[in-house]
Amino acid sequence: MKYLVRYKHSIVVLLIVSVILGACSTTEGPQAEDILATSVAQTLTAISPAATETGTPEPTPPLIEKAVEAWYGYVLSLPTGDPFDDRLILVPEGVGEFGLVGSNSEIEAEIEALRDKSEPANKAHFWGVLTCGVEDYGGCRLVVERLRPDGPGPFFEPDIVKGWEGVVYAGPPGPRSGGDDYFALVGDYHVQYGIWSEDETLSEQIEGLRDTNNVIFVWGELVAGVPDWNGTQIQVTQIDVVDRPSGPIPPPPEWSEIVDAWWVYVNEDVGYQFEYPAVATVMEFEVMGFPTDELPEGMSIDEYIAQLQEQYGNSLCVHVKYSLGYVSISAPENVGYRYVICGRTGVGVGEIKNKVELVDIDGRIYEATGFEFIGDGETLDNHNETFFILLDDGTRIEYGAGPASDATYEDYLLGTKEVLLQILASFEMTR
Repeated sequence: MKYLVRYKHSIVVLLIVSVILGACSTTEGPQAEDILATSVAQTLTAISPAATETGTPEPTPPLIEKAVEAWYGYVLSLPTGDPFDDRLILVPEGVGEFGLVGSNSEIEAEIEALRDKSEPANKAHFWGVLTCGVEDYGGCRLVVERLRPDGPGPFFEPDIVKGWEGVVYAGPPGPRSGGDDYFALVGDYHVQYGIWSEDETLSEQIEGLRDTNNVIFVWGELVAGVPDWNGTQIQVTQIDVVDRPSGPIPPPPEWSEIVDAWWVYVNEDVGYQFEYPAVATVMEFEVMGFPTDELPEGMSIDEYIAQLQEQYGNSLCVHVKYSLGYVSISAPENVGYRYVICGRTGVGVGEIKNKVELVDIDGRIYEATGFEFIGDGETLDNHNETFFILLDDGTRIEYGAGPASDATYEDYLLGTKEVLLQILASFEMTR
């Protein structure tokens, strides 16, 4: 993946709201089945562990564990009657929140002491293991192994930083105490740390990486309780540039000069490129399964998945999340979601209004077919739209509004759709 920067100052960029592809509910109306008549039911029936067989109950999602090292946040109680006691909210807000519990009674008491405290004495750094796919607030629970409240106190030994993946952004303008830039992790939780190096060459490299959207690996040591970003500092000893990010790239902060910038995404595996706002998130999806009748004789499922992976690369499906909408691009080889689901798979119970609109893609006008879904309510959970375009080479592009409980269809039409159409207009084949 390569990124270049272009500016389009005429666009009003909104903050990202998570867009979730998939069903608004588990039931489809008759019209929706016609509109969404892909061959999903005929594909992905022989699959890797991450996918499931069509028509069978979905298995319990596997537990996902992640090491937590000096994540910065505060603890709030949950409302009376909630099955869980409290939640940890990471700083800045929007990075993530989840349930937490101490690994022993002493640490649990420290967590309770932090609960609902007033600023600025409410924040702390947390270490432990975060497990998702469990019964706790937000489906995730942090088992806290140690914590350090803000302010004077003992310091822990530095944590080893070994190949952490992230991007570097400049801090806000104006005077402040420490933190002229920060390192934000790639992935589901864009945790932020101060970053610095005593090596002059590395220090210049870090400064040159600010606001470039270039993803890097860093090595060194992490210290907490210091006057730097979020009270932390990665003391860097090595930097490597990442060719292909492993997860969602953190968006730039609202004060960044690149908030109004547009990047260029290049898909070298399939052969196309498009522009997208710097505050959007681009995710790539690889082969996840295949039809049962496609497995070559004498080859195991894992062997065939590996062969397909080598043949088609890591980006058969590319998904762009922007504000209240999304764009999904499925490669010709993935016809009918043959190897990976790449778009909406359900609608919900409600009225379906068939729609057709004209869309500009690389200077050519295409007819996009789709529908407006109208359920019981005006939020995007119940009122949204989806459109599809099939290019001459078999590339399938889907775009529309994702379900959301805190925004309306009107919000999407006024603030997001225009940007989605500009993303489509910038799409072009590169071979």
